[in-house]
Amino acid sequence: MKPFHLSTLRSKLIFSFLGVALLPLLVLASWNQRTTQQALTKNANQTLFAAASQTALSIDAFITSNMDAVRVEAQLPVLGKYLSLTVKERQRITAEVEATLLSLSRKDTLNISSYALLDDRGRDVIDTFTPDIGKDKSDRDYFREPLKTGLPYVSPITYSPTNNTASLYFSSPVRNASGKTIGVLRIRYNAAVVQRLVTQNSDIIAGRDSFAILLDENHIRLAHGNAPELTFKSVTPLPPAQVKALQAAGRLPHRSMADLSTNLPAFERGLANATKTPFFTTPVDATSKLDSAAAVKLKTQTWFVVFVQPQAVFLAPIEAQIRDTLLLALIIAGAVVITAVTTGQLLAKPLIYLTDSVSEFTAGNLAARAYIKSKDEIGLLAFSFNKMAEQVGKLLQGLEERTRELEASQRVTVAVSELSRSLLDSELLLREAIALMKNRFGLDYVQIYLLDKSTHQLLARVDSGNHDRIGQDLIISLDCDRSVVARAARNYETIWLNDSDAASVVAVPLIARGTLLGVLNIEDKRSDRFSQTDLETFNTLAGQIATALENARLFEEIQKAEAQYRDKAKELEQTLHELQQTQSQLIQTEKMSSLGHLVAGVAHEINNPVNFIYGNVTPANQYLEELLDLVHLYQRHYPTPSFEIQEHIENIELDFLAEDFQKILSSMKLGAERIRQIVLSLRNFSRLDEAQMKAVDIHEGIDNTLVILQNQLKHKPGHPEILVIKEYGNLPLVECYAGQLNQVFMNLLTNAIDAIDDYNNKRLPEEIKHNPGKICIHTRVGTRGQVPHPQFVEIRIIDNGLGITPEVQQRLFDPFFTTKKIGKGTGLGLAISYQIVVDKHGGKLQCISAPGKGAEFIIQIPTKI
Repeated sequence: MKPFHLSTLRSKLIFSFLGVALLPLLVLASWNQRTTQQALTKNANQTLFAAASQTALSIDAFITSNMDAVRVEAQLPVLGKYLSLTVKERQRITAEVEATLLSLSRKDTLNISSYALLDDRGRDVIDTFTPDIGKDKSDRDYFREPLKTGLPYVSPITYSPTNNTASLYFSSPVRNASGKTIGVLRIRYNAAVVQRLVTQNSDIIAGRDSFAILLDENHIRLAHGNAPELTFKSVTPLPPAQVKALQAAGRLPHRSMADLSTNLPAFERGLANATKTPFFTTPVDATSKLDSAAAVKLKTQTWFVVFVQPQAVFLAPIEAQIRDTLLLALIIAGAVVITAVTTGQLLAKPLIYLTDSVSEFTAGNLAARAYIKSKDEIGLLAFSFNKMAEQVGKLLQGLEERTRELEASQRVTVAVSELSRSLLDSELLLREAIALMKNRFGLDYVQIYLLDKSTHQLLARVDSGNHDRIGQDLIISLDCDRSVVARAARNYETIWLNDSDAASVVAVPLIARGTLLGVLNIEDKRSDRFSQTDLETFNTLAGQIATALENARLFEEIQKAEAQYRDKAKELEQTLHELQQTQSQLIQTEKMSSLGHLVAGVAHEINNPVNFIYGNVTPANQYLEELLDLVHLYQRHYPTPSFEIQEHIENIELDFLAEDFQKILSSMKLGAERIRQIVLSLRNFSRLDEAQMKAVDIHEGIDNTLVILQNQLKHKPGHPEILVIKEYGNLPLVECYAGQLNQVFMNLLTNAIDAIDDYNNKRLPEEIKHNPGKICIHTRVGTRGQVPHPQFVEIRIIDNGLGITPEVQQRLFDPFFTTKKIGKGTGLGLAISYQIVVDKHGGKLQCISAPGKGAEFIIQIPTKI
């Protein structure tokens, strides 16, 4: 048996077969496993979330129904009547009230521990659990909260150290006939009812080992569907101070720290992120493997319901699938190996014979042949090899002959390749061509004439530098009959003088695209110097020289035209840029001018009626005080008015009317003052009377802009409040165009508001509450290094929005560039602002930002231009 080598054809065939057969199977199995696992996990998460939602709904329903029940029961007339009586009078109906409470407690004897009635001082006056009668419960939440809010109340689950039981309290205020709260009705439930609700819902999922867990806001287990012994244990250890506070409030039993917690940090992280991602994977006790969990928050309490199922339960089908796939792969691999070995043996034998023949041929035995009679591709390959071997032999003979021919034409090839180096410089081209020809061919004299079309003369342009020449002039007319050069130019053909007794001369016309450019003149003192091969070489060189001369001329013309077009394009580009800037500024200026007129008109129209209201509020208040003084005099001197007057006083609630009417006048005055401030801000913002440059207070312009934008900053439904933090420095008056500078403030503040609104739309209300949108406005006198520089002032507007990417910052001040939606932005705001600050005021406007870090716009303007 031959040894097994990885480099042999048989080995490659075996591995190829295995790869073709097993690779798709393995890829399909891997993809199928991943897809199945994702589908099973997604289905399990949805089922767990539905189960958690159903469990949370049942607990919410239990709490809501009991709060409604205690609210209705607290309205029973006998309870209000009992608490309205004195202590002695209550004895007459005590039995009736006790019977009522006892009857109410029988509606759920399994879960209700007691009903109690507390008076307005918190004393337990009647209780179905008689040991509590007479005790002071005024410090309990179930007493204080109903008195404070006037609404039903449900307490957290509290643990009693005296009887080692956990309880859940429901309470509601008891009112008398006039609606005054005179006591509290309290129900105490055994907290085991919550455990039973959780246990009942633990079999919602079809599968084993699925259960629910109820946790409070401190992540302390209140109920456990699988391990009730973990009740009143936190997911992770709490700080000792927090444990003591919870124990003092009855929220935790008095046990050691080790008995009050488990250590499941993954569970804690999942609960902390439950509001964002309700699904997570975690062990739910110290010994279990990974479980999938879904968390849902209750609506009536700050509790969480977490439904759990081990991953091994819903991923069990994948394990069986993997075993089947591996078994199938082993069977296929065995069959493929057997097939590949047999096929490789059949294919390899003729190939080995062919390989040996090729090896002999490459070793130098040109007579080696491969004789294979099969009709398949191997037989065709052997036939092709035999034909190739014959052709190689013939080719070697032809190569030897061709080599001699190539040696003869090598001088031409070298000359042409050297000539192509300087195709774009005509002077260098001609000198190099002459030098190459003289040196390569050993010529005595080489000269190039160029045609002057204006004089119809051939002018000697360059020569080989040997002045011992035969007889050609430096300037030759085309009509000269005795000149060989002139004849070659007139006839567009090569003239060859090669007499046996005289010198040898060749004149070759330089023709490019049918146009005569000049003549190549070659002279040698030896007779019969040139052969036919030399003439062909000279013609080739002449053609190359003519083509190179034409290309150099065209290149020079193109360079000139390109320079002209480049200058023209640059001029047009500058004109277009100036036109776009002028157009955008005219559009924005016209808009702001129209807006300024409109704002000024509206402010003027509002100002007159507001002044009328504001001016009459103070006299109206004085008149009211005088009328009230008159009423008080009447009451002092006529303390007992008639029944009709007394009844009318009670109907109109004279004391409340007098007090509230003064408040109304104060509110009207405050509102009128607010409208006056807005009108003043609108007029100051428009600055129609200040179109020229003058010294103004920068802070006044910023404040006026903020007043106009107040509606976009304040809290509205669906729009959280945006905080404005002003950190104003002590600035001098600045000489500027106030209206245009106000336009810059408006553009920058509006962009900051839009950026914060876009950021808030992507955040949850809890995130916005924790980190609200803010715009910080800093002003200060400019500095150079650490030294104040009062020649200019600096205004910085900073927001905590989404931030700006580096790509957008590069085009931030380009006209018509915008990242806002169509119809919301024109792309002119920042471009106009940049022109106003930089061009109009000689200042600087720059942006500092990064994605997720907000944006900061810095304005620097001189105090005097």
